[in-house]
Amino acid sequence: MNHMKKKLNLLWNPFIRIAGYQALAWGVVGCIVSIWISYLSKYHYHGLLHFGPAPKNTLLCFALEHLVVWLVPAILFLLGGFFFSKSRIRIVDVFGTVLFAQLPLIFMNLISLLPPMQRMNNMDFNLPPMELMNQPGLLLGIWLALVSLVFLVWTLIWMFHALKVSSNLKGYMLGILYCVGVFGGDILCRLLIHPLYSLL
Repeated sequence: MNHMKKKLNLLWNPFIRIAGYQALAWGVVGCIVSIWISYLSKYHYHGLLHFGPAPKNTLLCFALEHLVVWLVPAILFLLGGFFFSKSRIRIVDVFGTVLFAQLPLIFMNLISLLPPMQRMNNMDFNLPPMELMNQPGLLLGIWLALVSLVFLVWTLIWMFHALKVSSNLKGYMLGILYCVGVFGGDILCRLLIHPLYSLL
């Protein structure tokens, strides 16, 4: 029972056991895998919380999207930690844990490879509602999209623990910085990523 509880605790918060360079190394491997799967599925990261098709499908574009989605919240967490935490902040802990926290997104990327998701990504959503509902695979694609949200939520939970462990913040300041890093980070990511589609 204790062994199972420890495993569940690690699924909830892996940073009980992993941080620093180890988290960064695993995160880099996961990021490379995620970039490659996104390239195969043409599933773009428009921001930290926004995903879907885009006009540019080059490998460089997918790589830059992933870098932005990693670095923007990590930098916001780092700056907040420097300003508000009384503890010593290690840069590698912040960047490593944030990148590791995004590993569950790999499963979301894998779901995007499935044929119903591929068909849905190519659908014209400007069609009349009844005609759109009759498109083959639409309902299954919507269901799979909802399932993929589980992995986004999982990532957000891990990002919360990443911030908590790397900055040693507690209470309302931890919550405020987390919201700034996630929701403010999503806005900044979209502002930075959108111009890539015309530049690349």
